[in-house]
Amino acid sequence: MDTASEAQMQIRLVAKQKKYEVPDTAIVVPQQLQRYGLSEIVNHLLGHEKPVPFDFLVDGQFLRESIGSYLKEHGQSAENILTLEYVESMLPPTEIASYSHDDWISSVAAISTERFVVGSYDGVVRVWDAQNNCESELRGHSSAVKCVAAVTPGMAKKSRVEAVSGSQDRTAIAWGTKGGKRRALYAARGHTDSIEAVAINAGSTHFVTASADSTLRFWSLAAPTQAEADQAAAAPAAKRQRGSADVPGKAAIGTLSGHVGAVSSVCFDAAHEAQVFSGGWDHSLRTWDVASGVNVATSLCDAVVLGVAHSAASRLVATGNADRCVRLWDPRASDGSVVSMRLSSHRGPVPSVAWAPGSAHLLASASHDSSVKIWDIRSRTPLYTVPPAREADKAKKLLALDWH
Repeated sequence: MDTASEAQMQIRLVAKQKKYEVPDTAIVVPQQLQRYGLSEIVNHLLGHEKPVPFDFLVDGQFLRESIGSYLKEHGQSAENILTLEYVESMLPPTEIASYSHDDWISSVAAISTERFVVGSYDGVVRVWDAQNNCESELRGHSSAVKCVAAVTPGMAKKSRVEAVSGSQDRTAIAWGTKGGKRRALYAARGHTDSIEAVAINAGSTHFVTASADSTLRFWSLAAPTQAEADQAAAAPAAKRQRGSADVPGKAAIGTLSGHVGAVSSVCFDAAHEAQVFSGGWDHSLRTWDVASGVNVATSLCDAVVLGVAHSAASRLVATGNADRCVRLWDPRASDGSVVSMRLSSHRGPVPSVAWAPGSAHLLASASHDSSVKIWDIRSRTPLYTVPPAREADKAKKLLALDWH
């Protein structure tokens, strides 16, 4: 008789989503059950005709083995009632297409579900569609493109701007359609070193740039006035900038100073557009009020901050760091300067992080270890690790990602 397969125990199933709640009573199940068997039980209790796949969390970790194996591995007794939190599963990511470039890709941003923009070290900004067609090759920068950001779909009509790119040539160029063709609309000038990151607010009225010159600059997305163009042309830095010489110039509304060393990343607060988060080589995550230019909060960690993203759903800030970790911060907390959670699984620096739109829990990270990891922040272990699809790509660093 196989006693191991007949061993049973009591579990309690809980869900934080009301539509998936079941009676809060203990039930007896075989210890050999894994997530698929547990998912069948939940669907039966919910009366679903079409099953919904679920994942299960035990003490903040996703269950990836049988209940009995988990108990044995963690030294827990089967005589106690085990509480399992269940959440709707996310299917593993699959590759749809590959888009080849002649040089490193520094950045990517989705314009819509059918179109995205890519920045490359060859100095060209490219717009691709979902059918693997390069719609536009936008030339205007005189050096590597380090960052791109896309305007919220439907908002481009206000300013005609579809995307903004930043470059090692110290300019940020706004791209849009004019005369029936995509082209450079204006160049934002004033930084004295490479522009490392750019972010556009949700209302598509302003953007902010982060630079290796230790500053951030705040700009209007609208076309430059003549006074702005004259101010940009008169700036001392403009005389040293070779790129975008035939494009109208634009001056910044304000400068945010406080970082010590290069500023590597920036994003807007998704709920309060007057607030910006930035990360830098000084190991700091900083919160700014862009209207006043005040650095309202500074949080320090043990490594260079390479990427930053804010979630409108959870209100948390995620950072990708040079020490191979993803860190989560809660800027609302009284101890907001303390890391809320540290996610460790990557084997290389993490230059880019992105929240799933509309989700308070799902987060993606890209690393120099050639992998993308999908996280559900209710657990410290990744949901999925997405390795390179081709053998030739296994030694290549990932520099950027976006989630649309």
